[in-house]
Amino acid sequence: MVSKRLKIKAKSEGTLVLDAQGLSLHADGDEGMRARIEVAQQRGRRVALPALTPLEVRRTGEAAKRLQSLLSRFDVKPVNDAVTDAAAKLLDASGLDGRECLVDALVVATAALCSPPVLLVTSDKSHIPTLCKAAEELPGSPVVKIINV
Repeated sequence: MVSKRLKIKAKSEGTLVLDAQGLSLHADGDEGMRARIEVAQQRGRRVALPALTPLEVRRTGEAAKRLQSLLSRFDVKPVNDAVTDAAAKLLDASGLDGRECLVDALVVATAALCSPPVLLVTSDKSHIPTLCKAAEELPGSPVVKIINV
């Protein structure tokens, strides 16, 4: 007799996206950031970040090893054509300058391409909110809600 197993697909509860400040806080052992990430994961949220965020948060020595360990548990998203195209559209829609806001645009574009609902952890109160508002104009993009840290 062959037994059949039911495959249960885990329900995705969205994505928690970290910008450089969110990742930096976590890498430095901030308890509030650790708790946010733990709660998100318990609720089935994926924790994601753009591939360039670790470059902004470089560490050396033991801190670098700790950072690498953390990154191995997160979904590090590549900066590919879809992300750069979305970032360009965000910059155009928001009227922000690409030289000054390129990294922020790539972070929000990454978030806008993640599974909803999407929460973006950031300390930025100027460019990120403007770019998140512009993301609402992208076809098929989820609303990207901001968690300020």
